[in-house]
This record gives sequence, structure tokens and C-alpha cells, in this order.
Amino acid sequence: MGHPEQPTGRRVPVPLRESRDRAKHIIQLIAKTIMCWPRLSAPSRDKGKIAMQTIDYIYRFDPLNPSAKPSPPDAEAARKTLEDGNRMFSKWMGSCRSSTLTRGEEPKYVVSCNGLEVGMVRREGGMPKQAPFAVVVGCSDARVPTEMIFGQGFNDLFVIRVAGNVLGDVCLGSIDFAVTTLSESVKVVVMLGHSGCGAVTGAVDAYLRPMKFWSRATSRSLRSILHKIFVAVRESANGLKEVWGPDARDMPGYREALIETAVCINAAQAAFDLRQEIEQAGRWEIEVLYAVYSLHNHQVTMPVDPLAPASDANVHLAYAPTNPREFNTLAIRMAEILKPVGLVRNPIVDSGMNGEPPRSNGPLPGADRGRVKSDE
Repeated sequence: MGHPEQPTGRRVPVPLRESRDRAKHIIQLIAKTIMCWPRLSAPSRDKGKIAMQTIDYIYRFDPLNPSAKPSPPDAEAARKTLEDGNRMFSKWMGSCRSSTLTRGEEPKYVVSCNGLEVGMVRREGGMPKQAPFAVVVGCSDARVPTEMIFGQGFNDLFVIRVAGNVLGDVCLGSIDFAVTTLSESVKVVVMLGHSGCGAVTGAVDAYLRPMKFWSRATSRSLRSILHKIFVAVRESANGLKEVWGPDARDMPGYREALIETAVCINAAQAAFDLRQEIEQAGRWEIEVLYAVYSLHNHQVTMPVDPLAPASDANVHLAYAPTNPREFNTLAIRMAEILKPVGLVRNPIVDSGMNGEPPRSNGPLPGADRGRVKSDE
């Protein structure tokens, strides 16, 4: 046997070949389609072509116009971008639930992405610049995919995830890094809770049954997370008692209502803390928002009705509270939403507490109000 024929021409250095392979792999990832299969059925055939029965949610990169997606110019535009992205995501989830297939050549749900911002090899060399327009602090729950929920792509969000979306030193340090080092691009900081949060559920159960908190099954590290949520649970319990009456704890559905209310209050209190941090840093151009993601209708909103059907009008990122008294207002609003059918409103709340005028069911204080710099 003769010797194998040697390759001719200039050999490509190994590092360069690896870079090309990596770039090719990234392009393939960008081009991938996230598909939800509505049913197990055979592909339909149309004039000899196979058309898959799918509902598509696509991340799209246009190599001819890689920077087609502009970054929001200010905090209000960033807020609207996030809300619009969530509306698209919730509609896709609704299509999956109703088995409404994607038809026609143009997919319904498309997230524009810039592949150059995730490490694709650039002709001029160098690393891509990190430039997120929003910092999102959310829970680690696997059912809450932050970028998808807000309909955003690569390099759009700086995401920090921790169980119960609680604020600890490491979490605050990450936020400080983002708003300081990435201040040219960051417009908003979002505190995002979610319905059915396991950490909040653990805090509620420990509040209702204190012995469970000291169980050997609850580690010291887990207790440190629950500790940070207890104030929100107590505020929520007070709101339920005001609206449902002194026997609220014995009523059916109390535990579930306490969990959902505490999820909202926990997000509101964390947003209040974040607002103070941002203001103390003098970052007046950065707005702090908060909301809760509903696992029921896949929408981000505040306040939250756990059983509300999906609607574009539901999607709402609220501005962070400016006064701790707003926590009680939110707790009472949630208690009204979750009130058992047929329960008569507490007369103390109807007539107002301590001679104050009755509370209304209108918008939450500060829900549609931006931060105004004060000289006080």
C-alpha cells in the first residue's frame, strides 16, 4: 500500500479552525427554532413538501443587518419593550395551550438577536461589548425563563437569579456591578417574583407552623432565605386579616392566598430596597420596576389575579414603592382579589381605619409613576 496522499496548499492553524467551528456552532444555535408540539400527529403534506405541525418561537439573526434591533433610549422605552416582549411570549404560550399552529411562511413569534453580541468571530477581532438595557433580579425557579418571558435575545438583559428573589450581599454586589460598570446601557432594574414561588411557600409554611422552620430538613442556608421573606409574609397576613376579618386564618384557601399575597409583597419590598440603593448611588436615570410572573397566564403584572385570563391589558411593570405604607395598600388590594366568594367586606376596612377615608380599588400608589428627583 502506498502512503496516503498528503494535503496540499496552506494548512489552516488549529486555533483558527476551532474559532471557525465555534462560530459555525453559534450560528446554528441562533438559527434554532424552539418548537412546541401541540399533538402527536403525522406531518401534513402539501404538494410533495412536508409541513411540520408546530407552534414556533424563533430567535432570528440577520447576517445582512446584524444590528437591526435598537436599544431603548430611556427607562420608559425600556419598560415598554419588556412589556411588549411579554405580551408576545404569553400569546405564544396561549397558542401552545390552544394548539393554534403557525401557518404561512412568516412565523408569528420572532425575537430579533444580534449574533455578534454573543461571541461570534469578528473580522476586526476583539470581544463583544456587554450592553444590556435592563437588569432583572428574579427567582431561580426553572419554570421562569427570564429572557423568553420578556421576549428578549442575547445581550439584552443582565439576569440575576436567586431563590425567592431575595436581596443578599452577593446579589446586591451583582446589581451594583451592572448599574456601575454597564451604566451606559442599563435603563431599568426589574424585581421579578412569580406565582407559586417555592421559597415564599416555605416561608409561609414556617410562619403558619413554626416548628417546621426548625426541622432538621430545613438547613441553615435555607433558613437564611426564609428569614428574608418573613416580613413580607407578616405584612400579607395583616392585609388578609383586615379584609377577610379576624377569623381569616381559619377560612378555606387562606394558605394559598397568603402565599400569592406574600409573593407580591416580597417583590414590592425588594424593589423598595433596590430603589433606595439606586438613589443613594445617584443613578437617577435608572428606574426600578417590579412585577410578578403568573404561571397561570404567563404574563408579568402587578397586582396579580392568579386566575385572570391572558389579556394584553394585564401586562404591567409597576414602579417601585416610594413609601413603606404602600406595602399595606398592596396587601389589602391582593386580599380583595383573593377574597373567598360570598365573603362580606370587613366593615372596618369599608369605613376606614382610625377615621381615614375608605380605601378604593383603584390603581396602586405609584403604580404608574416614575421617580422624580427631589432636593429634600
